[in-house]
Amino acid sequence: MKIVVAGGSGFLGRHISRALLDAGHEVTVLGRSPEKVARIPALHGANATKGDITESTSLIDRLTGADAVVQVAQFPNHPIEVPRRGLTYDRYDRQGTENLLAEAKRSNVARFFYISGAGADPNSDRTWYRAKGRAEAAIKASGLGYGILRPSWAYGPEDKALNKFALMARISPAVFVPGTRPQRVQPVHVDDIAAAVASWFGKEDEWNEVLEIGSREVMTMHEIVATMLEVMGKKRPIIHVPLSLMKAATAPLILLPKPPMTPQGLDFATQDGLVEVEPLVEKLGIEPVPLNEGLSRYLKPGS
Repeated sequence: MKIVVAGGSGFLGRHISRALLDAGHEVTVLGRSPEKVARIPALHGANATKGDITESTSLIDRLTGADAVVQVAQFPNHPIEVPRRGLTYDRYDRQGTENLLAEAKRSNVARFFYISGAGADPNSDRTWYRAKGRAEAAIKASGLGYGILRPSWAYGPEDKALNKFALMARISPAVFVPGTRPQRVQPVHVDDIAAAVASWFGKEDEWNEVLEIGSREVMTMHEIVATMLEVMGKKRPIIHVPLSLMKAATAPLILLPKPPMTPQGLDFATQDGLVEVEPLVEKLGIEPVPLNEGLSRYLKPGS
């Protein structure tokens, strides 16, 4: 198939694009800076085209001839929203998806695939759940064949979350974790997410469905960081910092053009991410690896 991957040069997008290429599909990465694709070794063999999902006019004729679109684009500075600069979930997930859908229909694209998230809900009071839920609703109402995948907490070699803890373990005598409430997630390696997408495109009878993906392990952030330290061969105390203190400390950062953290970002970072794994395992044959195994692929003792 000819597949356009919007956001294909990002963390999730690179792995998904690579998995689709390996499965024999013709992949075109759609992005604001298509020249990036040529500089990413993992995307060797992919085409590139320029387009911004938040600007509908930039998408005109970018999907011509495509059989399917994969929407995995995230806004710069994800997951920290900066509304005054248009860096919001609503603009990228909801509006961006609606823009892509409109162009896909105009271009007679048959299928639309969306990387959503655990907990997506169009009526949520949380901006990220709400935007993704409304994107899902637009996809279901589009008339196109669709696939929607909701990952739990994704990690991998280039992620912006777990790798911050790994860096802290290398340079600090302790690892500081936000929040004292046990956070429950099912960490899923980015390669398993990519494999699920590629498997989905290899099946004719699994479309018009919503599936969730995560490991079978329900873990707290304390357990995740402890597993990371074990894989790295490091002994560091794990110190939980009350969320109220961290929110007070990061509140002034809202004034920065691209704040490294904000109170809203902390809410996102400490949310639960529980999913139902069995339907995906049964339908796609993908069994996400345990965290220890996934981390061992790129974190080594002494690293």
